[in-house]
Amino acid sequence: MRPGEKLALGYAYGASLLAYMVDGAPRPFSATWAVTNRCNLRCGYCNCPFIDPSHLDLSRTALLLDRLRAMGVRRLGLAGGEPLLRQDIGEIVGMAKDRGFWVSINSNLTLYDRHPERLHLADLVYTSLDGDEAAHEAARGTGSWAGVLAGIADLVRLGKPVIAICVVTEHSLDQAGAILRRAEAMGFRVHFQPRCTETEIVRGRAPATLTNAALRDFWRHLLGEKRRGRPIASSTAFLEFLAGWDDFAVSAVEVPGRRCAAGRGFFYVDPLGRAYPCAYTKGKMPSVDLLAADWRTAWDGATPCNRCIVGPMLEFNLLYWRPLAAAVASARSYG
Repeated sequence: MRPGEKLALGYAYGASLLAYMVDGAPRPFSATWAVTNRCNLRCGYCNCPFIDPSHLDLSRTALLLDRLRAMGVRRLGLAGGEPLLRQDIGEIVGMAKDRGFWVSINSNLTLYDRHPERLHLADLVYTSLDGDEAAHEAARGTGSWAGVLAGIADLVRLGKPVIAICVVTEHSLDQAGAILRRAEAMGFRVHFQPRCTETEIVRGRAPATLTNAALRDFWRHLLGEKRRGRPIASSTAFLEFLAGWDDFAVSAVEVPGRRCAAGRGFFYVDPLGRAYPCAYTKGKMPSVDLLAADWRTAWDGATPCNRCIVGPMLEFNLLYWRPLAAAVASARSYG
């Protein structure tokens, strides 16, 4: 990240944090936009390909990006579905960069070799890696392994930061060591996140054989690996939080007297420009149409939960619950 971008992103985060601390009007510095629900894979824990396949055209995309920029958003995560299924995804990234956003994009990379140029303007690329070929395809389907490692290798060769996301399931529970060795050899980092439940964009549940004790042991082991300097992008605070989670069958809870930063510091936008405090709340509460209304005044401030183990949302929340330590960790992992 260039110094000017760091300064702009830091200022946006600082203004957002201040608004959160004084309980002022929402001032999100980050937005995650699912540019499409369509996907060429059928991962066992993702419901996106079974949701409405409609999306915004480029003219309405420009309006959405202008609205996000005007409210102070500087970090923009482009997700899906699979963003590379949009032939205009390279144009969308370019439009976002022209407006001064720091842009990450989350792709399974199975289509990367057809149009590698579509990712070249992104500041950071997330992809998916759940272990070796057998483990990865057990979770994400036949054909999901093809091209992923070649795509990672090419992006690393081009100097593009890459973070592989491993969803922790019965298929990947014994794969962490192999994934980290591959990351060390190839020059990428790994974010581990729990399998989540009980929301519109995910489906299924972990089997009963995957016990809470086994999962807590897994997160404690990762915490030790992180402290030994292994290439784990997940923050120490994130791993500590997960190592103490009570019941992994429940992804989010309501704790009296606590506040979530979703909607205040970050939020989620679906493919039609409808916003929610976070992706996990989609289908649980009304949305705000960002093409017709301003999030800062149209959102009522409510969330259905305030503590969760949903990977990205927990990391973002830690930026507001433990701002100094989490911001330093985030800069090291993502900057």
